[in-house]
Amino acid sequence: MIRSTSACLLLATSASLLSATQADAGELFLLGLVPFSYATDASNDGRVVVGYDPQSYWYWTRETGVVQLIGSTISPGNGVGGSANISADGRFMSVSTLQGKPLKAEGTIYDIQFSEFAPIGNDGFNCDIERNSIWGMSNDKRYSCGLMQQAQCNAIAYVRDETTGVRTNLGTLYFYKPSRANAVSDNGGTVCGWNDDYIGFRQGAVWVRNAQGTYVQTNLASGSLKMNEAGVVSGNGQWVYGIGRSGFSSANVYRWSQATGLQQLGSSPVPGATGYPVAANFDGTKVLCFFGVQGSSGSYLWTQENGFVSVAALAAQAGVTIPDGWQLSLVLGMSEDAQTIVGTAFGPNGTSPFILDLRASAQPCPADLDGNRDVGAPDLAVLLSAWGSFGSPADLNGDGAIGAQDLAVLLSAWGACP
Repeated sequence: MIRSTSACLLLATSASLLSATQADAGELFLLGLVPFSYATDASNDGRVVVGYDPQSYWYWTRETGVVQLIGSTISPGNGVGGSANISADGRFMSVSTLQGKPLKAEGTIYDIQFSEFAPIGNDGFNCDIERNSIWGMSNDKRYSCGLMQQAQCNAIAYVRDETTGVRTNLGTLYFYKPSRANAVSDNGGTVCGWNDDYIGFRQGAVWVRNAQGTYVQTNLASGSLKMNEAGVVSGNGQWVYGIGRSGFSSANVYRWSQATGLQQLGSSPVPGATGYPVAANFDGTKVLCFFGVQGSSGSYLWTQENGFVSVAALAAQAGVTIPDGWQLSLVLGMSEDAQTIVGTAFGPNGTSPFILDLRASAQPCPADLDGNRDVGAPDLAVLLSAWGSFGSPADLNGDGAIGAQDLAVLLSAWGACP
């Protein structure tokens, strides 16, 4: 387990932890002013959040703060693809590591509990620095999907079953053109992504496993209008969601099922602004989206009951105060119950990964760092282990660093929580 201490790494500059002041309110965590740093997924209970920055993949918990996998992982960018996904129980995350001879990036499953890496294997081909990458993972991490390299840098979508070790080439309906899988359902039966057409347009694609175990591809279109790439699958595999397209439902997020075909996702909250879906719950009754480039037109949670509600409104309803000048624009992931929303926030001086916990806090005293309703020696140990670091829940005075003032707050709260 590697933790950041270098001044150039995540949370090391202008880091802060900001939360609502009401004891029964939700909480907002801003993890630090680091360019191109993204919180991308949360465990089902919201306790473990994963992401990446230019240095490495990382994970976060209240107890540990941010733990960077520096020297062990290679983050997306500069020819390396993939994204950080976390299993439902918060134990396993998808990353990329350098493997083989010569060293090339490969999709890998990381066991947080035991600090172990398990590469998914490769077919012996690479393009520049990458052999394959993981873009999506099922809740139990049995299935992963993404892009793998074939001869002559021919990228193709795949889905992998961990129990058998088999990586299935999902193919393409535009021969000799690349494809990629972005997300997979919990049972591995529905996969979505894109397929480049002959002029380079990334058309939305869905692969559905039939009774014979073969994945059958459908390229998504409304008449002659090709739909943009699909990036989200509901856990039960019934619904696929994709990026909006001008000429179809005011560029609103679209959804697709075998039973219904293409539909718009409710009534667009920002007609004309392109909608980007980023996460859905098991049955597709909750979908997280942003609108406009990097959320420039707002971020929203769509529910079957209430339609689109802005993330800012959800924060206000939970009693969370968003600091002046900050916007939770670029949402990227959420917990199964949609009570934890993560992404990248935009502020007056830069950007920061954020974690928005909409649950009412069970801790009326913030110095209770281990959650046992008492401030004592275990909490002191947590604080001392974080001494001098940034972005930890032990930052009790909210100045971004762990030090003497936080110790004073903890000692003044010593004893049972009120």
